[in-house]
Amino acid sequence: MQDVKIEQVTKYFGEAKGIDRANLHIAKGEFFTLLGPSGCGKTTLLRTLAGFYQQEEGHIYFGDKNVDRVPVHKRNIGMVFQNYAIFPHLTVFENVAYGLKARSIGKADIEKRVMEALEVVELAHLRDRQPSQMSGGQQQRIALARAIVIQPDLLLMDEPLSNLDAKLRLKMRAEIRDLQKRLNITTIYVTHDQEEALAVSDRIAVLEQGVIQQVGKPDEIYLSPVNRFVANFIGTTNFIDAEIGRYDAASRTATMRICDVTVTVPLLRAYEGKAIYSIRPEQLSLSDTAGGSGAEPRIAGTVETVTFLGEKVEISVRLPGGQTVLISERSSAGRNRQLAGGKHVSVRIHPEQSVIFDQHGKEVLKGYEQSGIADA
Repeated sequence: MQDVKIEQVTKYFGEAKGIDRANLHIAKGEFFTLLGPSGCGKTTLLRTLAGFYQQEEGHIYFGDKNVDRVPVHKRNIGMVFQNYAIFPHLTVFENVAYGLKARSIGKADIEKRVMEALEVVELAHLRDRQPSQMSGGQQQRIALARAIVIQPDLLLMDEPLSNLDAKLRLKMRAEIRDLQKRLNITTIYVTHDQEEALAVSDRIAVLEQGVIQQVGKPDEIYLSPVNRFVANFIGTTNFIDAEIGRYDAASRTATMRICDVTVTVPLLRAYEGKAIYSIRPEQLSLSDTAGGSGAEPRIAGTVETVTFLGEKVEISVRLPGGQTVLISERSSAGRNRQLAGGKHVSVRIHPEQSVIFDQHGKEVLKGYEQSGIADA
């Protein structure tokens, strides 16, 4: 088990930067996720850590050891790929034993370690079966066993659940998380699935176009995004046009107008002009009472659609000026029957639960439940 330090790592593909000055410190035993859309650089960074790619700039350390020039087979990493990379002509046992044979481990030790790894992933009873006779989830377990049997210092996982159906993904992600904690192995996990990242990670790095946008715990990333990209990529959020007016230096607050409602909000710095009010669907709520400013400001709107999703219902509401917001509430039979397209409602906007960005979405002017302003 090792900690991992990534210092100013840049990887080029021609003149394009696949990774741009990445800096990370991943603690021993941490489950760390690289998250972002396709083409953002997360797999490039993972493959650079593994040694499949060589960075042009910066340094990588496993513990205190610089591994910049260390070849893949000497980095002592376990790797789980998106397509599993299982040998179809080998049995389960032979697949898991493959990496040990390459290390010239004795036959008795191979038997012991392979069976221990298969016990961990609950496949010991299938040791002699061919992979083609097994389900996708069982094949994924073979890949996991093969990765951990070599007793790696670092476990790297590249979209390991993307080929599984929705229910099996949920089951396998819980199993992977449980396995990682039991083995206490430093794990770096790549996914584009925000829910998956939030569910399994100790910390997450969000990437866009090769640049790390934010690093934090799942709740920090979700509730306190540092820019519009992170807020938009992690889960679902509403972006509402706003106008910030007079800033009061003594109280470090300003007035903010959203549609026909004016509220007072704390700001991290003096700012006036156009802004973006960002709030999650579950942080908005509906009221039957219209209008209002102050502690519970409400904006009049019209229901467009109501979507029943089992435990919750999602309501799309059109606000004055034409913008639409999505509201998520727990399902209620009476409530669901009352809501329908065209119904007039009021939306409670809960400013204390919002994030406010500048007009370009690059800077946070107010964080979630901001209770005070840090000194500049």
